[in-house]
Parts: sequence; C-alpha cells; structure tokens
Amino acid sequence: MNIKVMKFGGTSLRNEVTRKWVYHHVKENLNTHKIVLVVSAMGRYPDVYATDTLLTFGNSLLSQEEKARLVSIGEQLSALKVCSELLNMGIKAKALSFYDAGIISDSCFDYAKIIKLDEKNIQMALKMYDVVVVGGFIAITPQGKVTTLGRGGSDYSAALFAKMLHLKDVEIYTDVDGVYNQDPKLNKNVTKYQKLTYDEMLSLNFKVLHDRCVKFAKAHGIRIYVKGTFSNNSGTIIED
Repeated sequence: MNIKVMKFGGTSLRNEVTRKWVYHHVKENLNTHKIVLVVSAMGRYPDVYATDTLLTFGNSLLSQEEKARLVSIGEQLSALKVCSELLNMGIKAKALSFYDAGIISDSCFDYAKIIKLDEKNIQMALKMYDVVVVGGFIAITPQGKVTTLGRGGSDYSAALFAKMLHLKDVEIYTDVDGVYNQDPKLNKNVTKYQKLTYDEMLSLNFKVLHDRCVKFAKAHGIRIYVKGTFSNNSGTIIED
C-alpha cells in the first residue's frame, strides 16, 4: 500500500474556494496513493474557527489544559468539514479523532513532548478508506487528555505521521509555492530555493515550517516537500 502524508494549513482551508485547491491536489495523488490528510484549523483570525479566534472564547484564567481543549476544537471541526466534503465528492474518506490518531505525548499542554507513536488505528483506517483526515497540532496523553504541540505544530504532526507510517517523505502545502529568500508577498524580486538542507532551513529563521518539524525530519531522515496549495509549480525540497 502506497501512502502519502499531505498537510494543509489554515489559509488553504479557509473557505470553499481555497479548499477546492486542496481537493485538486488530493485527487491528483489518489491514482497512486492512499492519503493521510493533515489539516490545521480553518483560516486565520478573525475567521470564526481559527485558533486565535477560538482563544478569545476563553480568558487568562483558563488552565493550560483547558486552553488546549479549547483550541483543539478548530482542528476537529476542520477535519470533519474536509471529510464531509470529500465524501460528498464520492471519495472514501474517514475523519480520525485525536484519540485514535496515535500521537501520544506527555502532559505539557502547550508544548507537548511526544512519548509514543501508535500506528494501529491509522493503518486500519487506511485499509478501509482512501483518505484519512487527521487534525494537526494536537496530541493525547496516556490518560486521554488533549495537549498541543506549539503554535504551527501541524507541520510537526505531519512529520510524526510520516515517521509513524515508516515513510521517507512528507508534503507540506502553504499559500506560497516553496521557500524564498524573502517574503514573496512583500517583495516581487525574490528567489525561490529549489533545495535546502535541514540546517539551512532552520538557519533562515522563516516561519514557513515549524522548527520542530524540521528537526524531527532531520533526525529521522524524512524528506520535506514544501509546495504551494494554489499552484502546480514545483516547490522546495528540504533534505540533507
């Protein structure tokens, strides 16, 4: 069984128009692979289900555990929305809950450390479905409490799923089609990197990828493809 992990961020999932691009990439890969589709919360503040928007429903009096439960709502909604739309397109999809996804962490609720990866449930789901949708950014303690992996942690989640499934590659889609030497939204005279090492990516100190994702991928030899959701252009490869 050929499996691919594809991660899409909040700006890619913001509305029906942007999600059509997501499904375009999914359908292109379904001919050759089953897909683990890692999703962030939909949109950015002030979008109603974005992480920062959800945080406004609470206040500073909430514990870190309670805040983790609050923000996890965004990824749960995103996974279920995407799964619903895939099913409506006739694609065999399953939204896997955090409790079944197999990412087990300690009880540091806002920057959890991974202690175990359990592939059992996701492998079972992949045998029955063509696309398994999972929320990024969230893990579960052995006692079943929700934790988070740090802001932007869905990238890290994607690398964790790749490791869990013994894959050597992971695809991370953003609203920019690769890694540039400057922000292409602010400057048209930019250069896109075709390839970077893990250390070069980390040294750039850009917010294109979560540092934990890059460090984990380096440690486990997982190649990262940074691609653009809204184009078919080649992206940037991160590897040694």
